[in-house]
Amino acid sequence: MREKGDGFAAAVIAIGLLIVAPGAAAAGGGAAGRAKITVTSGGTCQGCHLGLGDAKLHDPAVGFNHDVHNRPGLGCVACHGGDPKAEDPEEAMSPRRGFRGVPKPSQIPKLCGSCHANSSFIKKFAPNLPTDQLAQYRTSVHGKRLAAGDTNVATCISCHGVHGIRAVKDSRSSVYPTHVVATCAQCHANKALMSTYGIPSDIVEKYKRSVHFEALTKKNDLSAPTCNDCHGSHGATPPGVSSISNVCGTCHVKNMDLFRKSPHAKAFSEIGVGACDGCHGHHDVTVPDDAKIGVGKGTFCGRCHDASDRGGEAASGISAALTLATDTVDRARTEVQDAERKGMLMEKAEIKLQESHQDLVEARTEVHLASVWAVTKRANGAVAAAKAALDAAARARKEIRYRRHGLLIALALILIALVALILKIRKIEQ
Repeated sequence: MREKGDGFAAAVIAIGLLIVAPGAAAAGGGAAGRAKITVTSGGTCQGCHLGLGDAKLHDPAVGFNHDVHNRPGLGCVACHGGDPKAEDPEEAMSPRRGFRGVPKPSQIPKLCGSCHANSSFIKKFAPNLPTDQLAQYRTSVHGKRLAAGDTNVATCISCHGVHGIRAVKDSRSSVYPTHVVATCAQCHANKALMSTYGIPSDIVEKYKRSVHFEALTKKNDLSAPTCNDCHGSHGATPPGVSSISNVCGTCHVKNMDLFRKSPHAKAFSEIGVGACDGCHGHHDVTVPDDAKIGVGKGTFCGRCHDASDRGGEAASGISAALTLATDTVDRARTEVQDAERKGMLMEKAEIKLQESHQDLVEARTEVHLASVWAVTKRANGAVAAAKAALDAAARARKEIRYRRHGLLIALALILIALVALILKIRKIEQ
């Protein structure tokens, strides 16, 4: 507890700030001059704290000006209690007036839930905001460990922040899709902390090498999965082997349907291997390519099959079909683009290239069915469309040669005519 003189001085500063600039903290020397802050729901609490030199006491007042709770007028008292109208700090922070101070980690979920789990209250401010977050959190690994007395686990403020909390859809929020991995990394990339739970701390680094992270951060594809898309948000729990496939299947629906019809579905289940992660892995999911199909070194199929067994023969057949289709489509695309650079209109050929690309994509999807016939059927469609584009490119090359020959003949005739004209002029002059 501060001395009464200090409390009186702080109160004077606070009142002075409010008198000099009602609704705003005055810019000037010392801590109060760090930022121009609109004092709204924070009231006397915010005005007083802006005048303090200690960053731990000053900075929260600065951050709260942009807090999502500040907009509807939920001030400091909503979390800390006390009397924001009292000019004497000791009175404002008196337990008799309900002052709670800084809540302990174990108290955070219940404190946040006092509003966020109260449907009749929260609907006044955000009608579409879910009110089951607290119930979900209590079912999570974090919630269960906190209830057991472990205060090192994540609570509401670990992810959302404390003062200066942004709306989830705000791109500056710590829980915005592109920031989620960094937020989770605060704990899950901490080797010392994770070692106490027997959890690997390289998960974040693995995810950053994945195709999902690349799509999210480089292509700005906000639909690409990040931590909470697979593990959940408030009810976060590490998915087991059986549930990983269900998580993947929510996005990769067709791939999952095909796999369930394949001979691998039963075999993977019997040996306890996940449908998706058995081949693609967990966090470090890389771009799948045709080189992974077959029985050679570094292939998915080669982990279980060799060239002599039935599965290996199927893998080799699928690989051959995809290789033929890919090579044909690539060659057709090169020929068509070359014709276009030389000035030929190749609209019909472009349509065939699009058809071949679509068939090739579907052929690669059919791989999950593990059927040579299904993959070959789609691959043959890609080859047929690509050959049609190649034929169009061949006709274009023939037309180019014809035009070039015609141009040469025309130039030769013009040259002969010029020579004849020159000779005729000379004859006339003579």
